[in-house]
Amino acid sequence: MYRIFLYSFLPLLLLVGYGCTQSKVYKIGVSQCSQDDWRTKMNEEISREIMSHEDAIVEIRSANDDNAKQIEDIRYFVQNDFDILIVSPNEAAALTPIIKEVYEKGMPVIIFDRNIIGDTYTARIGVDNVGLGKSAAHYALHLLGKKANAIEIFGRKGSTPAEERHNGFAAELTAGGGRLLASVPGNWNKEEAIPIVDSLLKLHPDVNLIYAHNDRMAIGASEVAVRHGRDSIKIIGIDAAPNIGIQAVADKVIDATFLYPTEGHRLIQTALAILKGEPYQREVLLPVSSAVDLTNADILLLQNETLKQETSKMKILKKQIDDYWTQHSAQTSLFYASIAIILLLAGVGFLLLRAYWQHVRHQKILLEQNKLLEEERDKQKRLNEQLEHATQSKLMFFTNVSHDLRTPLTLIAEPVAQLARAGNLTPQQHTLINMADKNVRILQRLINQILDFRKYENGKLNLHLSETDFCQAVHDWIESFYTIARKRDIKLVLETPEPDVPLSLALDPEKMERVFFNLLSNAFKYTPDNGTITVSYAYDEQNLTLKVADTGEGISERDLGNIFDRFYQADRVHPNGSGIGLALAKAFVELHGGTISVESEWKRGSVFTVTLPLKHIADTPVESTKRINSQEVETELDAPDIPLIADPDKPILLIIDDNKDMRQLVGELLNADYNILVASNGKEGIKAAVKYTPDLIVCDVMMPVMDGLECCKRLKNEMSTSHIPVLMLTACSMDEQRVQGYDSGADGYLSKPFNSTVLKSRISNLIANRKRIQELWQNEMPATVKSEKSSQHTNTLPTSDIDNAFYNRFLELFRTEMGHSDLNVDTIAGKMGLERSQFYRKIKALTNYAPVELMRHLRLKQGKLLITTTEKNISEIAYEIGFSTPAYFTKCYREAYGETPTEARNRLTKA
Repeated sequence: MYRIFLYSFLPLLLLVGYGCTQSKVYKIGVSQCSQDDWRTKMNEEISREIMSHEDAIVEIRSANDDNAKQIEDIRYFVQNDFDILIVSPNEAAALTPIIKEVYEKGMPVIIFDRNIIGDTYTARIGVDNVGLGKSAAHYALHLLGKKANAIEIFGRKGSTPAEERHNGFAAELTAGGGRLLASVPGNWNKEEAIPIVDSLLKLHPDVNLIYAHNDRMAIGASEVAVRHGRDSIKIIGIDAAPNIGIQAVADKVIDATFLYPTEGHRLIQTALAILKGEPYQREVLLPVSSAVDLTNADILLLQNETLKQETSKMKILKKQIDDYWTQHSAQTSLFYASIAIILLLAGVGFLLLRAYWQHVRHQKILLEQNKLLEEERDKQKRLNEQLEHATQSKLMFFTNVSHDLRTPLTLIAEPVAQLARAGNLTPQQHTLINMADKNVRILQRLINQILDFRKYENGKLNLHLSETDFCQAVHDWIESFYTIARKRDIKLVLETPEPDVPLSLALDPEKMERVFFNLLSNAFKYTPDNGTITVSYAYDEQNLTLKVADTGEGISERDLGNIFDRFYQADRVHPNGSGIGLALAKAFVELHGGTISVESEWKRGSVFTVTLPLKHIADTPVESTKRINSQEVETELDAPDIPLIADPDKPILLIIDDNKDMRQLVGELLNADYNILVASNGKEGIKAAVKYTPDLIVCDVMMPVMDGLECCKRLKNEMSTSHIPVLMLTACSMDEQRVQGYDSGADGYLSKPFNSTVLKSRISNLIANRKRIQELWQNEMPATVKSEKSSQHTNTLPTSDIDNAFYNRFLELFRTEMGHSDLNVDTIAGKMGLERSQFYRKIKALTNYAPVELMRHLRLKQGKLLITTTEKNISEIAYEIGFSTPAYFTKCYREAYGETPTEARNRLTKA
């Protein structure tokens, strides 16, 4: 539906867009240095020209002969994003920096009338002011001949047109025999020119000509001359603006004026050519026109008046055209809007109709889906019933098996307990029998938990309530854990609201003691050494609240809602537990009418909270019997570490298993023949393997932090440990899991429970196979020789795995550096990226040679090859293969081969 709506609405957008399309409108900024009659004429020409260009607008600002004001105007145009700047600089030195800055930022700049210092502009339109000065001088000479005695009313110091007009006039007047008596700046202003002329006429009574740089100053000079009674002085001005200069000539106020072309239309045309990328002339110098005097002033005034009338008509016509186009645009927009509304209404109608059709179809689909969901619900209900039946069958099976296990377990437990108390056992036998005794008791407790949980499921688990002093009970229960807390440097804290104040309530002491034991033992299992476990309780009139908090691993969010479910094992518990302890604790608490909950933050710890109702069945508490002692706690939580005996003649065996008893069992079975190292997870195992480089690793598959498969894969991909055989131990015996182990690089697999004889045999065979590989490396150690014909023969082992790649890299480095007598193990180890000890153990494990022995052996083999295949003398060969002296080479060669190098060569020569 949305796609159809889009396709319907797209033409409307195109129509509206077509109706509203506008071409780019260029913004032209004009900065005038002053405001006078000549610039007023130019501004009119600019306005008249812009009327014929609909794609451009113009804004004109005047600085009124103020440099700072003109700089401010230029910045205004830049900040308001004008497309091009047209400037008539007031003074070249003051305005050049800002114009250069604007130009270098990429904004086009047109200079007109006056110039700047340098050429940092896009185009310049100017007038030949030197020629203009010369024309004025030539006209003066025409009027007065060589008797011309002139004074000059200068424009402004620093203004380029004024300086050029002066230079042209002075040169031409002097060349024609006239004299320039004085040249004084009037700053283009009539008011400033009047006192200057007054003073000059007093100083120079012989003046007969006044040359002013514009008409306003010329008119001011004329007024002064009349006031002095010197009407005969000839007055010449420049600009020829119709309302000022030409009118003054017509009124005989001044004698002549020279036309200073404005060319406003040319400025706009050049600006648009630059903006549109059309050709334009960068430097334009407008030619000088003839003088305006009484002979042509009236004609020019008449032409100007006609032009004004035509311009006024053009403005009226332009306004009428603009009004027409405004009406046309409004009508066009209304037309397109009407079409758009009609089409939109049609589209909406179609969409509504289509929505109705879809609603009918969806209703039909929903009915079908509801029918399917009902069928699926009934199917799910049957499956749930079957699952519940299967679960109950499993529980019944576990219960029956547990009952059946009790008799043989009792027959095992008592003989084991008797043996554990015997005094004639060896230390190893005593350790093994204690381990068996401990795990028998754990198995007994697990069976009891299964039976109790089954009773709870069937509603046959009863409470045996008695009035109990909870304060005393908690002290008795926690007492059993202090020994293990001291061993592991765990701070075990009991916080009570009022020490030694009895707190009496009705509860089943045996069941609550098991709840307490479960919570506190879990806290010890997952709190690292030197952590903190806090037991606290508080009460009010209705409830007792018991909390067990630890600083251990914590529980992930996805596991928090499930840890009280039966047989559920969270990540933090991993495969060690049965998954029934917390479920049974919850059952015992709920039998008391209480609740149990947990709050946890991953890697920060957990807080288990038990809430019991404060009920009473007697006035005084009954003394309860403590059922769990320190021995039971140590049975659950403690396992002695394996003593490490460093015997240099024994191979090193690393055992990686998260179960302390399993590490101890394997260690006890093998410590007579091996030096034993242990690690509790894959991460610690990798660190130990890299540090000690054992001869073999026995690794469990299921472990926290890093499992055995990942550990094995990383060991086999690590250069310093890739050669170490890995034997995997697992309780899983499926072929798929074995395939995963072998894919990870395992050298062997052994399923739990295993036979100690089989374990020892597998370990000894793996180590023996590694030794046979070492012998193969020794027999195939290559040597390289470069004959006199520069042919190199190389015999290397195939680089089929990381060990061969390591050894081939070692050989390549050794061949490169063999000739250096100071080559040592540290140098090669550093280039191989290993520590000296790691490099030593790796080479020793691969070749059964120490690195120094291997290097000497390779040098001697290379020397023997050179003796038998080249004509080099013994000294050359000794130095080439890296011996410090020929004598030392001879000594080592005799020890290795039973003859000296010379004897070997002589024997070969005789043969």
